[in-house]
Amino acid sequence: MQKLKDILKESNIKQADIANILDIKSLSTINLKLNGKAEFTTKEARQLKDYINQRNNSNYTIEELFE
Repeated sequence: MQKLKDILKESNIKQADIANILDIKSLSTINLKLNGKAEFTTKEARQLKDYINQRNNSNYTIEELFE
C-alpha cells in the first residue's frame, strides 16, 4: 500500500479527492483503507487506478498500486 500512498502524494491527490472519486462520505473510511485496516473493493481499486492514470497520463496496474 506504500506505493499507492507515495503516488497519491506525488500526484497531490488528497483523501478528500479519493472520497469524492469513490463516493465515500467518511474520510476516516478512506484513511482506514489507505492504512490497510480496511480493504478497497475491486470496483474502488479500478476507479482509483483509472483516476490516477488519467490524472498522471500513466499506465499503472491495480497490482502495481496495491502491492
